[in-house]
Amino acid sequence: MNRVLAYVAPVALIVVTVACGGTAPAPAAPVAEAVAATAPKPAGTLSLLEPIEGAMGGHIDMFRWSAVEGADGYVIKITAVIGDRVVWESPVMTATETKLPATVALEPEPHTWLVTARKAGQPLLTSATQKFTITP
Repeated sequence: MNRVLAYVAPVALIVVTVACGGTAPAPAAPVAEAVAATAPKPAGTLSLLEPIEGAMGGHIDMFRWSAVEGADGYVIKITAVIGDRVVWESPVMTATETKLPATVALEPEPHTWLVTARKAGQPLLTSATQKFTITP
């Protein structure tokens, strides 16, 4: 009698065959297909569209990014490079673009920005960080 014990680890598939008086091939294909069907799918990418990496200007106030499938909100974070201080972190918004509020003034210095896509109040995916510079 043969028994096949299968343990599916998050990253690897381990199949152990215990032989008791005979041999039987391990059902690798069906188990592997089941693992592939339940494996988490990558969330995709979140691209920052405007301002582009390295942008320079005396007045930059429009920020745009790509939509993320499954996201129900986005948070933008702008940080001054000097002192690594957060200049503005938006409330959760559903749009994929925003203008800075009139109450936020970006000083003439380098800044970075990133966007975090959210789903049900939890972070889903965060973009890479891009740099832009406000010039005098």
